[in-house]
Amino acid sequence: LWSKLRDTPGVMGYNLYGPTEYTINTLGGGTSDSATATVGRPIWNTRAHVLDAHLRPVPVGVAGELYVSGVGLARGYLNRPGLTAERFVADPFGEPGARMYRTGDVVRWRPDGLLDFLGRVDDQVKIRGYRVEPGEIEDAVALHPDVARAAVVVREDTPGVKRLVAYLVSGEGTLIEAASVRRMLAGRLPEYMVPSAFVVLPELPLTVNGKLDRKALPAPGAADFTASGPLRGPRYPSEKVVHSAFAEVLGLPTLGIDENFFELGGHSLLAMSLLQHLRAAFAGDLCLADLLARPTVAALAEFLVDRTVRAALGESADEAAPCSD
Repeated sequence: LWSKLRDTPGVMGYNLYGPTEYTINTLGGGTSDSATATVGRPIWNTRAHVLDAHLRPVPVGVAGELYVSGVGLARGYLNRPGLTAERFVADPFGEPGARMYRTGDVVRWRPDGLLDFLGRVDDQVKIRGYRVEPGEIEDAVALHPDVARAAVVVREDTPGVKRLVAYLVSGEGTLIEAASVRRMLAGRLPEYMVPSAFVVLPELPLTVNGKLDRKALPAPGAADFTASGPLRGPRYPSEKVVHSAFAEVLGLPTLGIDENFFELGGHSLLAMSLLQHLRAAFAGDLCLADLLARPTVAALAEFLVDRTVRAALGESADEAAPCSD
């Protein structure tokens, strides 16, 4: 929509952002200011702060929560002192006694002084111990030339296993190769922010209000977790045992022996469950560090068999101390 408004002769689009707590209009930016959608910059006599969880300013390009202050700020909520104290907090950047409003919106400063809206604080999720903003991943996915629209959500189709899933819609005349999108993201994002599955759809489901209908997004199939090419199945008895343990813990009956446990949605708690399975099956100690170093079925099975053989021959399998995890 932003591009259509910007490219239509004689038409200007202007985006006004703001909560009711700050006279409704707080930030503003137009299609003549930016090639991409923006919520702009603060209006006159208004200050915007992008802060981390400790109320410290974050650098340009880094996501943080938006706080606003200035002459347009309300005094609080009528007869609701608790909520007022929670949302109208002391302004460490203003005069003594000044207040700023915590919007709950996630934004980031751009080098040109404009603000990009990324989503809500309550949309943030924890994946493998890291706090993740799906909107940031969606922005990265949208950079792929074959992707016209994208949505990234957290799914828990298997109880206890939270996974990032990307839903992709191709541009006109293009065909999306999920492996290509995965490779691009791997070069731009930390490993824990790369989705575990990529689902290609003809269109994203929308509500009657035109917003993403998350409940209508389909669960990913087994093929959507595959990085590229056909899956290699287990070849030997040892690989079959490890493959079975991976599948049971992750809730994925179909997976390849070369796929990464953590990329498929595994985390530290699931890793401990996996280690318990394998310790019983191979009658030996197994550390979390062993899995971290060998996160695929093929690599871990080879390690376990090699260690068992050396132990049978009376060789010292490892000089390390017993596992403490």
